[in-house]
Amino acid sequence: MEILVVIAASVSVFAFLFFASASGRKKRKSELSEFVEPLGFDVLSNFDDETLGNFYPHLPSFGLKTNIRAVCVADSDSMRIIVMEYSFGKGVFKQYYLGINPSISAPQIVIKKRTPSTKSIWTASWGDVLFQVDFEDDPEFNENFIVRGDPDQSRAFLNPTRRKSLCDATDLPDYFSVHLNSVFLAFPNRIDAATFERYVDQCLAITRLMMG
Repeated sequence: MEILVVIAASVSVFAFLFFASASGRKKRKSELSEFVEPLGFDVLSNFDDETLGNFYPHLPSFGLKTNIRAVCVADSDSMRIIVMEYSFGKGVFKQYYLGINPSISAPQIVIKKRTPSTKSIWTASWGDVLFQVDFEDDPEFNENFIVRGDPDQSRAFLNPTRRKSLCDATDLPDYFSVHLNSVFLAFPNRIDAATFERYVDQCLAITRLMMG
């Protein structure tokens, strides 16, 4: 009897969380639509596996679908931008931006702007996962960016043209990753009207820099 009570209680809690999450997503969709739709984005009602699968190369430890609060998608020619709002608990959110273009064919690379406040984790060893890649033949790039990836593949992909474009760019995020046919950016907090367009522009700009 006690086991049945526990099972019933667990089912009730799960059902409550599921419907509360669905209700929250519906409300959030309405809020976002007001400022993302004029920019050409659709706010998805259902998060299909194909759309979410684009994030896995960049987020291998991707969590529960129930933590996703919203997904916005825009298509233009061969370019696709996917924006996700993800909850890590009460009041803690991140927003993820993904730029996809079939002309990108990249190894797994993480690129961070080098600043005086760059945390030591970026300059310390990451073991055999992603090596720090030096570009000693390009002092300007080496002084401005920290690159993680396979050394040979990273140097081949980040050719002089791409490196110069990154050095000349005036509005880059703190860090981003590129893998296969996509570019990934992450920002703190929820998606909001004040920063959405700027973050989309950054995602588009970096995606174009990484294209063929």
